[in-house]
Amino acid sequence: MDTPPAPTTDARDQHIADLRAALQRAISLLGFAAGREAATDPRPAGLLLAAADDMTQLLNRTTP
Repeated sequence: MDTPPAPTTDARDQHIADLRAALQRAISLLGFAAGREAATDPRPAGLLLAAADDMTQLLNRTTP
């Protein structure tokens, strides 16, 4: 009896998952960097947090 081939994941789905994972890592790093900047210069900290918020909103809109 032949076993059917394992289902393959669409390459685009894998690329999207990779991009989402990269954005999630970047959000964490931006938050960390903002925390370090906040004590000495709040303006860059605010810009970093704004970028993290933009990325978070993007991820929330594109949740699979």
